[in-house]
Amino acid sequence: MNSIIFELFKQYGIDILVVVAFVAVLGYLVKIGKTDTVKKIILSLVVQAEKALGSGTGELKYAFVVDALYSKLPAIIRLLYSKKEINQFIEDAVQELKKTLDSGNTLSSYENEHLFDNIH
Repeated sequence: MNSIIFELFKQYGIDILVVVAFVAVLGYLVKIGKTDTVKKIILSLVVQAEKALGSGTGELKYAFVVDALYSKLPAIIRLLYSKKEINQFIEDAVQELKKTLDSGNTLSSYENEHLFDNIH
């Protein structure tokens, strides 16, 4: 069995490497192109969580955002972002919301709060 795999790799190794490199580059480009959209979706979910759960419920809001994001985001997009990246996006969205609220705006100023509802 190992000798068959070795022979296949020996014969088609360069082809396999080219395909793997192509898929990696394609995945990277998709990730770069989708990052803004994912960040906007996370911000809309943070706003929805804040409206629904109010202040002082940080852990519940975090769970709300993560659950909504992972349950509805297409699987291919979920595979492109690590848990660490998603956590950073959530933290960035929370900071952006805090800045907005600290500058005198209200939650109703977020007209795109349901941006995520249209994603399939």
